[in-house]
Amino acid sequence: MPEVRHIREEVWDEHTKEFRLKSLPTVPDVELAEVRDDLSVASGGSAVIGSLEIPAGSVLRVTMLRYLTSDARGAMYAVTQNGGTIDYLYLPSPGETLVVESVERPIYVLEGTVELLLLAKFGSVSTGTIYGVVMHGKYSKQEALKYIT
Repeated sequence: MPEVRHIREEVWDEHTKEFRLKSLPTVPDVELAEVRDDLSVASGGSAVIGSLEIPAGSVLRVTMLRYLTSDARGAMYAVTQNGGTIDYLYLPSPGETLVVESVERPIYVLEGTVELLLLAKFGSVSTGTIYGVVMHGKYSKQEALKYIT
């Protein structure tokens, strides 16, 4: 009878600081797409553009991020996780910025409550100006990062 071997390749996960299976199972894609022209924010304030509630026991590996504005002054956004800011996104002029990565090298690994905020750092924001954020990623079970699946 021939010997049968099963090889499960593991890779180092920089976000969890541990090894995980390379074939990490994921559940369906998640997308948050918000384009707003109805925001009114006082100078120095902020407004929530969109939010995600990531299920307990899961993390969201963000693979694509796009942020845009029609404001001549540009725009500044904040990505928050469970009430704490993890990144600021700056757009110096009207247009958009696109960042694309992979499940193995995600832009962010998020958990809990995630909010995307517009910061009125360059003066007040009035209705009629377009601001938007698109975030795309895959859910992964947290326990799948530690155990054989």
